[in-house]
Amino acid sequence: MRRKISLILVLLMLFALAACAKTEAPQQSAQPSPTERVEKEITIAAGRSFYQGPTTNIFVHGSTNVWQALVMLDENMGPEMKLAESATQSEDGLTWTIRLRPGITFHDGSRLTSEVAVFNLDRLYRWNSGSKSYDSEFEKDSEYGKIVDMSVVDEQTFTVTHEKPIPDFDLRLAYENSAMFALSSFDENKAITFPYGTGPYKYDSYDEVTQALTLVKFDEYWEGEPKLDKVVFRNIADATARLSALRSGEVQVISDVGGIMPQQAATVLADEGLIMKQRLVSTVHYYALNTNEGRLFSDVNMRKALSLSIDRKTIVDKLLLGYGEPAISVLSSAGADWVIDCGYSFDPVKAKALKEEAVGEGEVSCTILLNSALLGRWPYQDTASMIQAQLGEIGINAKIETVDGATWNSRLKEGSYDIAPQPFTVSAGEPNYFFVRNIESRGANNVARSYGISDPVLDELIEKVAVEPDKSERQNLYKTIQGLVKENEYIIPLWYDVTLYAMKKNVQNFNLDVIFCPNLFEVELA
Repeated sequence: MRRKISLILVLLMLFALAACAKTEAPQQSAQPSPTERVEKEITIAAGRSFYQGPTTNIFVHGSTNVWQALVMLDENMGPEMKLAESATQSEDGLTWTIRLRPGITFHDGSRLTSEVAVFNLDRLYRWNSGSKSYDSEFEKDSEYGKIVDMSVVDEQTFTVTHEKPIPDFDLRLAYENSAMFALSSFDENKAITFPYGTGPYKYDSYDEVTQALTLVKFDEYWEGEPKLDKVVFRNIADATARLSALRSGEVQVISDVGGIMPQQAATVLADEGLIMKQRLVSTVHYYALNTNEGRLFSDVNMRKALSLSIDRKTIVDKLLLGYGEPAISVLSSAGADWVIDCGYSFDPVKAKALKEEAVGEGEVSCTILLNSALLGRWPYQDTASMIQAQLGEIGINAKIETVDGATWNSRLKEGSYDIAPQPFTVSAGEPNYFFVRNIESRGANNVARSYGISDPVLDELIEKVAVEPDKSERQNLYKTIQGLVKENEYIIPLWYDVTLYAMKKNVQNFNLDVIFCPNLFEVELA
């Protein structure tokens, strides 16, 4: 009898459990109530990682909107105040007075004050990219001008005094040259350990395996509450995989310079669920040359022969499918106040004559060294093949060699190359931003990448234009500098970048500026 009762009890318990399971199951699949808030999140793909780490001056790329600068560039590459309210130059030209916007809060809750701004500027001025560290004996005087003093006036005002007048210092402060971080961001060596910026989105984490950089909204942002809750940046180096991720909905945006390849434009335009945008940015694509003694392009006639063998219009029309502009100067046409038409042309007959004048009729060889990290962003391989064929017609056997980014940098540093295709973007200052890095004898790229350019005349002009107070005279000096760079063909411009980027149709207000940075504060989901 007891067995029967026990069995009945067990059966009743089983029935009760089954009944509970049946009543609970619908609750597990229930949809959120109409009033429940859905988190708004987008994932943005690019062809590179925006995480840069503690050995750099800014930790994360400016496109992340984590940090902001005192000054940015406007559509005409002029100064646009951001965290600074104003920047004015004294009558003698030596001192700039910078007034900060009031009420700016960092992600750690601290305030942006003049003391914090001076700390950041001193750190940036003395940040040695070579040693990847702060160096109290190092000065970036070619970028900022020779600074002799930085002083706090009051909580919102500070001054920067130069040894000589710097007429474009407000422009030189643009973008990462005046990136502001809270003091708690730094360790005792002034390296960033965690980037507490002032932007609409806060740094949350970086996954080294997936190369996903995660940001969350900053509720106390000074311009208002951001419209998204989370933004994720992903590095998808392969152009095909990048576009597939967008079309499948794995990501909602492809951004950055070189985000969409020209050959992908038709696919994007044909997809009804996508929007493609384009804009001219301040990026120029070049053939940098090893002009050191003993190398093929140490001879100016060989450099001229190379330049005359480049059909820039065909590159833009056939390889870029019209998404670009043939370069007319080493300076971007985005800087309309400064650029002039230097007369770059395609003339294979003249190129062959110059080659033969330099080295005779016999065949000579050179190496075009490609960086594999750039091939998923621009048609550098096809461009090299086109130029390789043209060089063959004038007796130059150009070998195309592709290496990874680390090897490419190492080869340039040791001077083991002839031609190195690469982009360069002017993101601050007047055109001297380009010249002091690439053309001046002590320029950072000139030295680190073994360009071998040493021209006293150009050095003097570059130094002179940096302190010339009259803008019209600076324009004349820049005209002369551009002409001399063209005459000597120290570095050969190919095309001006027209950046293509795309997004799902429900992504609104996603636009890039002249240095291809989005303003994520404006972005929202429909």
